[in-house]
Order: sequence, then C-alpha cells, then structure tokens
Amino acid sequence: MATSAKKLHEDAVALFREEDYDSAIEVFEAALESAADDPNRQALIYNDMGVTHKQLDDYSAAHTALDKAVELFEAQEDYKGLAQTVGNRAMVYEAEGELEDAVEHYRASAAKLEELGENEAAMYVWQALSRLRLKEKQYIAAIGAYEEGIENMPQGSFKRKVLQKLLKLPTNLINRGGQ
Repeated sequence: MATSAKKLHEDAVALFREEDYDSAIEVFEAALESAADDPNRQALIYNDMGVTHKQLDDYSAAHTALDKAVELFEAQEDYKGLAQTVGNRAMVYEAEGELEDAVEHYRASAAKLEELGENEAAMYVWQALSRLRLKEKQYIAAIGAYEEGIENMPQGSFKRKVLQKLLKLPTNLINRGGQ
C-alpha cells in the first residue's frame, strides 16, 4: 500500500508540474487515503497539497493542508520538513498580501534550515524574502535578506564567493561612476 501512496504522490506532483492543479488535488487526496498508515508520506502530501491550493488561490485550503503537514512533521520530529512547510506557508501569506506574516515565516524557515545545516535550501528562502522586499520597494531590506543568506553559507564555498562578488557589484559601479 505504501508503494501505491508513493506512486500516487509522484503522479500528483507530475500533474502539479504540468499546471493541472485541480487534477493534482484529486490525486493528492487519493494518495492520502493510500498513505493512511504512513505519517511521513502524509506530511509530504499535505505539504504539496498546500502549495497546490495556493496555486489555485484557495488560501484557506492551503493553510488547512499546511497545518496538517506541520502537525505531522512535528509529531515525527522531522524539522527539515517542518522548515520547508513553514517556508511554503510564507508563500501563501505572500500571495494573500499578508506580507509581514510572510516575512516572519520566511525568516523562521531560513533560520531552522540553517540550524539543520541545510544552507543551500536556506539560501532559496532568503532569496524569496529578498524578492518580496524588492516587490515592496524596500531595497535595503532586500539586500539585507540576501546578505543574511550568504553569510550563513559555508565559509570558502564557491557559491558564497560568487554571490558576495555579485552583491558588491552595484557598489563598485556606483563608486566608479562618481570618479
């Protein structure tokens, strides 16, 4: 039965990627029924359902699914899954226009991912926060969010060095323009 839940889950994700969100929800629901004895699979499915409901602008259903995912991830002490779900909840808040709630959840997600050593995943969350701040025309806060993500990447990593150079580029261009 767990294999069938996994297969249904994979099929639902494929439908999501094809942007067939209504069909994806139907298949996620079938996957949940098949995963009745697998709380880990259920948590993953609820998390994905939340993201899918967000795509359908059904924010209430998105929050309900993400609440269930949080409950299951917490019960299993799966803190990576929990952090990812909190990041997905931030996306829902952002879509709803609840920007301060979105910021709070993005920060919590990134902090937990960093604590778990998932620095690359955390960087994606910091980028989402930076993008949100750019949409709000809060340019300094946008740069700050991006810098926070970079600062928590492993010292000496190639990616960190490249991103640090990119952040310095506007300053270098401004300084050269003033000469």
